[in-house]
Amino acid sequence: MIKNILGWKTNKKIIVFESDDWGSFRFKNKSIRDKYIKQYDPKLWMHYNDCFESYDDLCALEETLKSFKDIDGNHPSFTFLMNPANPDFEKIKQSNFKSYHYEKFDETLSKREDGSQIFDWYKKSIKENLIELGFHGREHLNVNAWMKDLQKNDKITHSGFKNKIWGEGVLLSKTKKSYRYRSTFQIKDYKEIESLKKSASDGIKIMNEIFDYEVSYFLAPDGPYHLDINPTLKEHGIKYIGLRKLHRNPLEDKWHQKKYFWMGKSTKEGLKVITRNVIFEPNSPKHSDWVSTALNNIDKAFKFKNPAVICTHRANFVSGLNENNKINGLKQLNTLISKIVEKWPDVKFMTSSSLGDLISK
Repeated sequence: MIKNILGWKTNKKIIVFESDDWGSFRFKNKSIRDKYIKQYDPKLWMHYNDCFESYDDLCALEETLKSFKDIDGNHPSFTFLMNPANPDFEKIKQSNFKSYHYEKFDETLSKREDGSQIFDWYKKSIKENLIELGFHGREHLNVNAWMKDLQKNDKITHSGFKNKIWGEGVLLSKTKKSYRYRSTFQIKDYKEIESLKKSASDGIKIMNEIFDYEVSYFLAPDGPYHLDINPTLKEHGIKYIGLRKLHRNPLEDKWHQKKYFWMGKSTKEGLKVITRNVIFEPNSPKHSDWVSTALNNIDKAFKFKNPAVICTHRANFVSGLNENNKINGLKQLNTLISKIVEKWPDVKFMTSSSLGDLISK
């Protein structure tokens, strides 16, 4: 109850879609996926379905979003939380695993047949306000942890490296790792914060340069994130930050670790906080009726005069590993938006940054 009462309030019925992991690698193809996941496991639905977005995937999402308008004539807009770089496996191997190298998003696209179409789609969709780009870490990868295991000649990590993946190696591990490779900002030592500041700085610059853009929203992948990186975000133009209502700073003792945030609260650096309050993962088996679940949480948000900030992932809307995955994801997205505009005809679709701008005013 208290978590709904605290925070910025509005009488407007605001819907924000935040979608994570765009631009990042996972499994390259079905044959590689099937080496690691022999048969479908509901707990691994995201690993099983997620892959790099194709031009056809993006066009299908666009068609769905453009089927609807809000009271102001605006289409629903997705905030793409993006990772603009991925490991350059060849250069890392050439260094004998002594140094880390990455390739930028546009370099990744240059290796794809539909790469130029994807890039043009991004540019056009930004201009049309169909998407906005948020920063999700330079890579969806804990570089420090991954490189240490490669340098220690960890067999599972090297097996994944040969298949040009990283996050799924832990699926085969016989020992429980303290964190997954996909948790970009998790740390074991405070000394790692400096390298993460450099990574964040690089990532924001990459996005701004590639897209001739000014990224203003940040949300860390997989949760772990130390607030000491905030000044670097602020320095590079970030105005808004996505945080959980109860944030835990890695490594701090239990009395100082917990930090409480709510919609519209400012960090000490002046970053406005945006909190998610609705989850919509239509291809996850966790709920049998994701549309109803999301609608109930949207209704609850509106009753407390909160905007509804919806969390979803790219894994629901891509087809490279499973064509039915995209079909089902978009079908349910279509149903959800249909019911939203029917139930709340005065709804307003916004991006994370436009919501942040409204709160700041």
